[in-house]
Amino acid sequence: MIYQGSSAGALIKGEVKITTGLAFMKDVIIDSHFDKRGRFGRLAQAVASNPSCIGIGLGEDTGVVVTDNHHLEAIGSGLVIIVDGYGIRHSNIADLNDGSPISIENIVVHVMTKGNTFDLRSRKFTAEEKVDS
Repeated sequence: MIYQGSSAGALIKGEVKITTGLAFMKDVIIDSHFDKRGRFGRLAQAVASNPSCIGIGLGEDTGVVVTDNHHLEAIGSGLVIIVDGYGIRHSNIADLNDGSPISIENIVVHVMTKGNTFDLRSRKFTAEEKVDS
């Protein structure tokens, strides 16, 4: 769980604080009010510090339905952002002192809208083609 971190300083080491959350899902970091409050940097730093985790940024009026504890489907009118650190090839976060800017190579980002899915096990995004009537 992210419990501290401004959007402005989010890519500065030490500005984002994380701790054990409610343990709804293993190896997942969730951040809310994601797009309106510009929280991409917060989630990127949290994932870079814990690259085995998947970051989920939830926009307003948006959520995910979780089935089988690994299959996510975006619901609502906004965006769900998935930040995947599994393929990170470089991050200097472990080597820096607090207050230094971080660098991250090869962090993967998926932007989901209503009906799109993501599988936490396979780390695969699927875009469902749905036509609004």
